[in-house]
Amino acid sequence: MAAITEYIKESYIELTEKVTWPTWRELQNSAMVVLIAAIIIAMVIFGMDQVIHFILEKLYTSLA
Repeated sequence: MAAITEYIKESYIELTEKVTWPTWRELQNSAMVVLIAAIIIAMVIFGMDQVIHFILEKLYTSLA
């Protein structure tokens, strides 16, 4: 039980004194970068899906 208590105390000290937390502005900037990257990746995947769909549609209609 003492080991668990010691672990919790050390974790608390680490989180309050040793961790460098980002500022609110840094957090907003990071979130914006992630959002923009996710949108770009989604658009690329959508475009690839549309191209593959078009190619398969032409292939299937030509074979039928």
